[in-house]
Amino acid sequence: MPENQIPLLANLSQEEKALYIKKLIKEQVIDQRINLQFWRQLTNQPAQIDTGYIAQHLVSLVTKIKGGGFRGKGDDLEDGSEVKSANFLDSEDARGAVAPRWNFTSNDEQQMLGYLNLPALYLVSIDRDTAENIRFRIWKLFPQQHADFLARYNLWMQQLGYPKLNQPNRPGVNFQLFPPRNKSNDAFARHGNGRSNGFPQLQVQLENVEGSALIFKARLVNNEIIIDFLMD
Repeated sequence: MPENQIPLLANLSQEEKALYIKKLIKEQVIDQRINLQFWRQLTNQPAQIDTGYIAQHLVSLVTKIKGGGFRGKGDDLEDGSEVKSANFLDSEDARGAVAPRWNFTSNDEQQMLGYLNLPALYLVSIDRDTAENIRFRIWKLFPQQHADFLARYNLWMQQLGYPKLNQPNRPGVNFQLFPPRNKSNDAFARHGNGRSNGFPQLQVQLENVEGSALIFKARLVNNEIIIDFLMD
């Protein structure tokens, strides 16, 4: 194929998918982080990359499902699924804490309920593994099939979502899932702080459970991108 010719996403082989995934990660994550270091030194502004749209490109390459819009508008994926991204890299606060999350924001009841009716949720995490290598993981979660996620989201809607949206000024609401912890081998998200005014602590398993599965894992090791798992 000529170098400037764009292939059809649906026709990519497994080997071609892997090549394009590595190219995307190198150009949009690895190289971009390096380039931002210069600008951080010059401007004293944050050097954290925005991985939201990068995650959508990555999920499309892994699944071979195109985006649902054009120039940033429309569904994340053309089948109506959504992509959530959590980026641990360069995101420490002044105390060194890192707490990215997957946000499910809603401005009305229809949008809030809509998360349960999605074909799938793709949860992307960019962090470091226990060996300090950069790690990329994607889980595919089916909201109606994952019992713990479904029960917790329904509980959150009843106790927090509906009451807030029914207030006169109709503030937005945000269901937040904390992804697996940085530099750990955890395979579960977390919800609830266990406090008396909050929700009980819950581990939302993302692997080896009905309704969710790991579909992609890669690592940057010694400047080489290694793909450990890539769904067919």
